[in-house]
Amino acid sequence: QILGLLFGVLLVGVCQGVPLYDYFSEGGITQGLVAENNEFYLNGKPFKILSGSLHYFRVHPDYWRTRMQQYKAAGLNTLDVYVPWNLHEPRKDEFDFGDLGLTQFSKEGFLNITRFLEMAREEEMFVIFRPGPYICGEWEFGGLPSWLLHEYPMYFRMSYGPYEDRAEVYMLQLLQKVKDFQFYTENGVKGGPIIMTQIENEYGNYGYSDYPRDKEHLRFLKKVLRFGGIESLLFTSDTPSSTADWGNVDYELMTANFKWNSEKELKRIKEIRPDAPILVSEYWPGWFDHWFEDNHNTLSDADFRTILGNIFGANASVNFYMFFGGTNFAYMNGANILGYSGVEVPPVYVPDVTSYDYDAPITESGQYTAKYNSTVEMIAEYDPLYNLIDRPLPPTPAKLVAYPDIEMIVVNDLTSILANIPAEFIKEYEKPHSMEEIDIFNGNGQSYGYIVYRKEVSLSPGSKITIRGHIRDLAQIMINGVMVSEPILSSVQLLTTFGSWAIRDSQFVVPEGINCGESCTLDILVENLGRANFGVPHTFNQKKGIWEGDILIDDKVVDNWTHFMLDPTFSGEDIFRSNDLNKFDRTAAESLGFKVFLGVLTLGEDTEIGDTFFDFGCDACQDWSHGAVFVNDFNVGRYHTAGPQQTLYIPGALLKPGENYISVLESYHGSNTFKFTATPNYGTVAADTTDKDKENPLDMNINLI
Repeated sequence: QILGLLFGVLLVGVCQGVPLYDYFSEGGITQGLVAENNEFYLNGKPFKILSGSLHYFRVHPDYWRTRMQQYKAAGLNTLDVYVPWNLHEPRKDEFDFGDLGLTQFSKEGFLNITRFLEMAREEEMFVIFRPGPYICGEWEFGGLPSWLLHEYPMYFRMSYGPYEDRAEVYMLQLLQKVKDFQFYTENGVKGGPIIMTQIENEYGNYGYSDYPRDKEHLRFLKKVLRFGGIESLLFTSDTPSSTADWGNVDYELMTANFKWNSEKELKRIKEIRPDAPILVSEYWPGWFDHWFEDNHNTLSDADFRTILGNIFGANASVNFYMFFGGTNFAYMNGANILGYSGVEVPPVYVPDVTSYDYDAPITESGQYTAKYNSTVEMIAEYDPLYNLIDRPLPPTPAKLVAYPDIEMIVVNDLTSILANIPAEFIKEYEKPHSMEEIDIFNGNGQSYGYIVYRKEVSLSPGSKITIRGHIRDLAQIMINGVMVSEPILSSVQLLTTFGSWAIRDSQFVVPEGINCGESCTLDILVENLGRANFGVPHTFNQKKGIWEGDILIDDKVVDNWTHFMLDPTFSGEDIFRSNDLNKFDRTAAESLGFKVFLGVLTLGEDTEIGDTFFDFGCDACQDWSHGAVFVNDFNVGRYHTAGPQQTLYIPGALLKPGENYISVLESYHGSNTFKFTATPNYGTVAADTTDKDKENPLDMNINLI
């Protein structure tokens, strides 16, 4: 495939021309990017923005440079960059740009945003900067930190003092780091990669029907950007046909987001801004997936070319969202609320899968696709500077490897974990509290992972346990250390089975065989599957756990619950490990319930290390039901047998010669064998449909509510 790609690129022509920065800074930098007379001009020269989104937090830093070179080789000249607040201020007033080591992202170098921007400059790429504070992006809570929910009430993305105060504190910390990376400033440093900056994100969608949006909040953010030293061109982005200019403010540059109905969207933005150049700030060349969906969402190369041809036919600039998607490592996947125009559709809440492959021109593991070839060909025909600006050959991506199977043993279970958890992660409350409400981590609450509600109660067969409201998100019941509730493994069970978030006032009847009488230890384990990243104002109350109502046994309210916080993000994976590795045996994998597996992948000094995938979907892999995988203490993300995703990406950059420790937190079953594969499986691809079919917003824009 790579040889074919290189041959195709050579046919188009690899240009050893003028470096991009030299061309646009010739004679000195006297002006930044401006939009006038239906064109963009950079330092006074006409400029077509040909950009691809690259999320530094979704790709291992060892691969940053390779991805940038892949973008540039395709003919792109710009990177589009989101910045997630929840990674850079994971706890209130603790700002981490790779120097604090608070999370795995910091320890592995993901958060060094200044190095990323320096590298963009080194690779002769400009940057579209999208600092938030809200970014959407199918990222946990749209990039907002969960500790904001510790304070009640809290209102997001609007002119509410407590929210704006914290957003300003964070933004000024971030802007202090990046302001000297702008291409043009009047009195400051010049020659950096940042040429334009976004105000918030898709703000036209944040509201109800056509009621006015809170533009004073946008003006507040604009003021913060300018006060923080941002002098570049400002812009907003929305889908023109659905929200017009409702999310724009002060006639700043308005851009368009879309996939289907491209001609309609291009026409509409021109009607709204007839004298401005068109930038499609998000051309979606694929789509993302949710757990429990039947199919993996894709866009054919033919449709990809048609839509891109329409964009170029309108003399527009473009950003491919995504050109490479990457991975929602750890517990950082977002979620959506199903529905349209305020009408919710069961199961309402749907968490995003770990893979953010997005069916993009470059795959999750950095491999090239037909869409990459199409991009090269079409940009070569469209970009006036294509034969003038220097471009490299496409670099060779990391090798894909299927390592030998490894044996897994059970090293811990929920009972042992709770018996040995440090006291600081145990709290007593009269009423069940959400993760965010817990007084832990200096008032920041619990962000991710699991929470257990424990109570010593009297139970017998036929006893009824009721949880009022909705469980947030996935629950299982243990009685005296034995899981007695049914695993949720399919979409049908979401609407019928206890433990699902989709059911209001869930009820569980204690089965026969439970005869603990007055001395029953009831544990309700709840997993946070990711906070919604998109929605209208009321859907941002994304607290997790049991908090919407009481827990009842046989219709009587039960109070005074012990809360156990299981969050490896901050407390460390060690809370899940046992000091006695011989305590459990191989048959423990056959028991139902939450458990921890450990295995060792040993690689020789001369082993060629490459990227790989955990295979939980093969015929011999079905016992892996649902959980998360840690590679040398790095959480590579969740898996779930419901799919559509059936493999889990493991970057080779996480592996090393010698012993590599693989830990699995499995919620239900598990296996004594961990299989690797070199072939990703993102699920069954849906049968192709026509553009007319995909105009249905519940199909391709399922996140609009």
